Amino acid sequence: MNFRNEKAKVLALLEVQFESPLARHQDIYFCDINVWREADLLPSPFKELVKDGEPGAKATLEVSGKDFFNYKDACVYDVKKYQFKPPRKLVDPKLRLGRFYPLGFFRELPGIYEGNPYPGRIIFVDDAREEFKLDANHPLGIFENLKFIMTILEVQPKSSELGGRCRDYWELAFRIGPGMQARYDRIVTDFGLDEKESFTRFDETPDTEFYREPRFLPHIDRCSHNNLINFYSTHLKGKKILDLMSSFESHLSEGDFEVIGLGLNKEELKANPKLKDFVIKDINADPLLPFQNEEFDAVVCDLSIEYLIHPIQVLKEINRILKPKGQIFFSFSNRYFPPKVIKLWIDLQDFERMGYVLELFNQVQGFTNLRTYSLRGFPRPKEDKWAYLTSLSDPLYIVWAEKGG
Repeated sequence: MNFRNEKAKVLALLEVQFESPLARHQDIYFCDINVWREADLLPSPFKELVKDGEPGAKATLEVSGKDFFNYKDACVYDVKKYQFKPPRKLVDPKLRLGRFYPLGFFRELPGIYEGNPYPGRIIFVDDAREEFKLDANHPLGIFENLKFIMTILEVQPKSSELGGRCRDYWELAFRIGPGMQARYDRIVTDFGLDEKESFTRFDETPDTEFYREPRFLPHIDRCSHNNLINFYSTHLKGKKILDLMSSFESHLSEGDFEVIGLGLNKEELKANPKLKDFVIKDINADPLLPFQNEEFDAVVCDLSIEYLIHPIQVLKEINRILKPKGQIFFSFSNRYFPPKVIKLWIDLQDFERMGYVLELFNQVQGFTNLRTYSLRGFPRPKEDKWAYLTSLSDPLYIVWAEKGG
């Protein structure tokens, strides 16, 4: 049977939306689909959309996660602690409630082999008996209502069909990641927030000294940078904005904004064309923010939360300086400076890092309407200096909330 896009590539966004007890979640993956080779790997109604849809067309699938991902009680294992044998040294070797670990880290479990990369979650820990429960089901399998959406962006005709990889975009988009940012039921995920060691770094040199010399290094590639700008153009409200832990560039769209920067390097802040004014301060040395109560409509902290050693104190200060209904956004990718990143961050899977930020919000009274957002799969610009290492643009993860009132 012939179909409209048989000899074409389809560019599309594939996403899932769901709610957990703590937040609303949206995870999006960019797809560059060779229709002839890859359309039939998608479930209905998405394979039909890819085969015959035009730009702007959408398809939706609403399902129970338990049914769709075939949640099985048999995939919840009773495990002894001696069976946890990670093949590499973890920064934090402690098994933590609610955390995910690759299934290949566990031994002597039926159906689980060494090297298995898929995530399993610790859902119960008995330290006295040195045993725990491991849930090896899909992370989305615990959610009752999942909404999958595909939107066609562009249809590109091809003159011929060549050999090449066959990519399973459903697997790429949803097999590892989505669902890992949410709590298991209503159980607080143990990220070690009350442990000093979690917020230590390999280089404890004062930040003012470490960042004394300007670097002018972008933290994400230009595609990811533009995606973050586009996100803010849709979601950011208000006029007066604090760019917290700012540098030589802000990721804000053009607009009638009054942007104040707070950062560590004067030369970098002076070079930022978006800033009306800036303040030099090391908030790891002193988390108090030098601003008035209810001064800002929004605060953005881009690509920096992984360096905060007093994140809860900083969040309390952000709550203080925000106007009622003001917004706070934390964005990050999968890149960081190893000497200065907090140790807690290193072992976490990217989506778990969004869960960490959610738990920070949960520690501070006054925030509401919590959300997470991820955007992955875009092609990396060919001129990017790291294009020889990866063809994919840096993934984007955002957690945001509003101040109550």
